[in-house]
Amino acid sequence: MNDFLHNKNLKVLIITLVILIVMSVFSLPDNSVISSAINGFTRGLSQVSAAAAASADTVSYNDLKTENKKLKQEVAELREQLSDYYDVKTENAKLWNYYDLKKKNPSYSVLPASVIKRDTNDDFYSFSLDIGSSSGVSVNDPVITENGLVGWVCRTDAVTCMVKTILSPDTKAGAIDKVTNDIGIISGSASLCDDNLTMLTKISENNKIKKGDMIVTSGTGGVYPKNLIIGKIKEIKFNLYDTTLYAVVEPYEDIKNITSAAVITDFDGKGKIKG
Repeated sequence: MNDFLHNKNLKVLIITLVILIVMSVFSLPDNSVISSAINGFTRGLSQVSAAAAASADTVSYNDLKTENKKLKQEVAELREQLSDYYDVKTENAKLWNYYDLKKKNPSYSVLPASVIKRDTNDDFYSFSLDIGSSSGVSVNDPVITENGLVGWVCRTDAVTCMVKTILSPDTKAGAIDKVTNDIGIISGSASLCDDNLTMLTKISENNKIKKGDMIVTSGTGGVYPKNLIIGKIKEIKFNLYDTTLYAVVEPYEDIKNITSAAVITDFDGKGKIKG
């Protein structure tokens, strides 16, 4: 028996028969039972594999969609925080300038505020602030920004106040040329206001005012403290109606686009007219 199993020729014969059987199976027509079984088995494996892959893809897509939504939300929150940071930074810079102003002028009482609306019926860009008489604001109080004088309080209620700007002809602020000491009155003009310009009127004929000179408040009328900066001289002109001289003044502040300001509610010399 052992000799039979170890017979070399027999082994070759058996292997040959197996190969022939396998080849015969795969050469059978498609409608054969064995071929159908093999094809069915193969097709089943393919379907299982495809379903597994599809399931994996679906899970992956849903995960990515959820993660993407989460990341978008986080970016929106960070963007909002960044916006708030810049707002606070800008506001702190303005408050620091007001603090510096008060440090140089200890008698000043300064109340920072925000612009809440513009008067669309006013051609001289008046605006309202979110502080009023309950905060100590009174009519005629000077209104400033970090860049200088911008107007005065013309009306107030408990929680808001209306501001006339230095572009308005209703403004009458004593002013002085910081370089030459020439004096005059700041008052607005309909022909200049749209260009963010005002006038220094009542100047003498022999004035020494030059283009670029700084104009500040004189403090003589008791309404505005002394040395509040206003703007710079742009040019000197003749008034065609009465042939008097006036200087065109360009404010240091963009009056038409103010978003915040401060009211000076008290200062040394308030209400006192000086010679």
